[in-house]
Amino acid sequence: MRELAITILSSLLFFLLLFFSFLGVQNSSKRLPFYYYPSGLIVNIGEENRSHWGNSIVTSELETFESIQDLTNLDSYRLKIRNSDGKVYEEEFQLKDVRKTDVLGVFFSDLFLAFFSLAIAVYFYYSTRDALIFGFFFNFGLIILSNVFVLAFKNSIFLFILTLYLGSFLQYHLIYRLRGKEINSKWLLPQILISFIMAMIASQERYDMVLIERIAIIAHAITVLFGLINIIANVFELLRSKPQDESLLKRLVLIISILLYVALPTSILFFDGYPWFYVHRSLFITTYLLFILSFFYGTYRYTFVPSFVIFTPSLVTLILVGIILGTYIGSIFILDYILPIRYLKDRWVFNFIFLFLVTAYLIPLKLKVKELFDYWFFEKNPKLSAGINKITALLSSPLSMRKTILTINNTVKDTVNVSNLIILIPGDQFANTDLRNINFMRISPQSEIWNYFKSTDRVTVTSHLEYGIGLRETLYNFLKGLHIQLAFPAYDSSSNKKNIQAMILIGEKLDKKYFSIGELKFINEVVKISGMLLENYSLLEDEIQKRKIVRDIQTASIVDNTLRLILPSEIKGIDYGYISKPAVGISGDYLDIIPISNTKMIVLLGDVAGHGLGTGFLVSAIKGIVREQLRNGTSLEGLFREINSFFRARYKGNEFMTLLGGIFDSTENVFKYVNAGHLSLIEMRTDGQIKLHSKTQRVLGILETDYHVQELKLLPGTKLFLYSDGITEAFSERDEIFGEETLIDFLHYNAHKSVKELPALLDVRMTQFRGNREQSDDITFIGLSFSPN
Repeated sequence: MRELAITILSSLLFFLLLFFSFLGVQNSSKRLPFYYYPSGLIVNIGEENRSHWGNSIVTSELETFESIQDLTNLDSYRLKIRNSDGKVYEEEFQLKDVRKTDVLGVFFSDLFLAFFSLAIAVYFYYSTRDALIFGFFFNFGLIILSNVFVLAFKNSIFLFILTLYLGSFLQYHLIYRLRGKEINSKWLLPQILISFIMAMIASQERYDMVLIERIAIIAHAITVLFGLINIIANVFELLRSKPQDESLLKRLVLIISILLYVALPTSILFFDGYPWFYVHRSLFITTYLLFILSFFYGTYRYTFVPSFVIFTPSLVTLILVGIILGTYIGSIFILDYILPIRYLKDRWVFNFIFLFLVTAYLIPLKLKVKELFDYWFFEKNPKLSAGINKITALLSSPLSMRKTILTINNTVKDTVNVSNLIILIPGDQFANTDLRNINFMRISPQSEIWNYFKSTDRVTVTSHLEYGIGLRETLYNFLKGLHIQLAFPAYDSSSNKKNIQAMILIGEKLDKKYFSIGELKFINEVVKISGMLLENYSLLEDEIQKRKIVRDIQTASIVDNTLRLILPSEIKGIDYGYISKPAVGISGDYLDIIPISNTKMIVLLGDVAGHGLGTGFLVSAIKGIVREQLRNGTSLEGLFREINSFFRARYKGNEFMTLLGGIFDSTENVFKYVNAGHLSLIEMRTDGQIKLHSKTQRVLGILETDYHVQELKLLPGTKLFLYSDGITEAFSERDEIFGEETLIDFLHYNAHKSVKELPALLDVRMTQFRGNREQSDDITFIGLSFSPN
């Protein structure tokens, strides 16, 4: 519908420009009673001068007449005219007073043809973005229009010759386009230059009638030459591909359209004794009108399918407009001629009453028209009604996804007699579902084909793409290879925006006929239902995945998952030791040591808010997420983002976690780590000096955060310590806090001990510190040491 609106707007602009051109191009004046080209050739306009059609005014006589500045005092003029046999005769012609607006009536058919060509050009461009066919028809319209200005006002010679040559060269490009190929655009420049030079010569030598005639004849000869090549190429393609049924008809119509296009040049060049100038001008107009229509049909199929399918309400609106206009005209006729009513003779009274009635009953009338429209084209067809009822029933039936899709596929194929139905989805949709053997096809969500479908809200018609290049050619080959005729977008109704979640690809009709309006409506309804089913299955899959996670957590041994570490084999250059003691049997502290290679390992220590069974579930889930992400090659920063996303998506900020994790690399002598709100990392060098690395980032589970890695260069013998707040926030019987300073003093005192000995010694020290006071929080401590590899 957008294309139709743009076409109408362009047409209005065309008429406005044309009108003002006629008003400003020249004043009303006297002229000869017939129209002729600058060469003197008299054209077939005006029945009263039929005997002169195709003859030419003698050049010298024409130059004398054209040199007269003021014709106001002349009523007639005597001219010598040469007929097709070369004989010269002389005749007195009465001069006519011609207003500039009179030309609009004389050349109405020519102007209509120019407008129609322009409308076709605009429609092609906005519906298919086909610049070549747009340029061809736009140029054709300019040829017709400039021809009118040349005949009526003896100007626009430059534009007329320019468009004649450009039309010839554009037809040369069509030779390749109509066979699915394309000429490199660099060849356009010399063609435009040649056209421009010929137009400049004609414009500068406008009084050399013989030269202008020869220049025009050369343009017609090029048109005939390329037209013959075009016809031969299409006949060859016809014999080679041997199309059947409608495709054969299309090719034949296309060849006929090219014949019609070169009919006038052929007549001028090869039938000089009886050219087009000897027949009525209506035949000329009809021929080129048939050319436009036959070319339109021969190159594009189902041109208005998108409008019928997507914009059915617009069809109803058009019908309503017809009903209202018909009612108004009929009422006027009845009141004025059959039942003249005195007090309705004043038209404004009737207009007011009619407007009131239309306003009051427009909505009920629209609903009734839509109801009738659906009934006659859709519901009245028992096959279509039965098919849609069968598919609608699937919405509430407890069938599997596989069974539902197979049922839809078989029902559509049987109802509208198509070869197949394919549901095209992006590769990340239904990622964990087996979609084999149920007419699903995955496509990369980053592919140019999927991006094309996402960027359009229209039905894609395969045959519309047949003569395209670039992406259109790629898309055509993709759909044609699958024997697809129409591609319908299925939207995600849960979103406010029109997000396409799938494309429903409809195969070719087995009987090679057109889709009826009812069949198109049936397909449109099927697409809507399919969209709802896909959305339901998508939500169901998400729920299933969530339940799987919960099931895995519940079936796992919580204590085993939170307490027992699968210790890595020996990592070269790295020693470690740890202690992990829950406060109530299941730890809320998360400790993980995972080897990456024989010289690398990742260490993670975190603290989930609270402790007990709930935090145990979370620790178990985090463990699973970490290992899954590491298997997928996720970076350290990416790992923290995934855990943060898990908390935010599942708990909406109601649960959070601190986490310090890093990669220990003994070959690069470096520890790369991220601290998300956890306690300081403690570094102790061989001389006993201790440094606290307290720079942290946002706690996990609160807000979306882009985490960044910190890097710590290590010297041989350096020790690193990670710990939970169960150590620093432990209390003695006298309510004294253990604190960070006590921990540092402990490490100083035991600086000569290895990291494997320190955890057990710390456990003894804390037990002594607490005395008879019970452990109130989970305790986790890990020490790591680096030595040359």
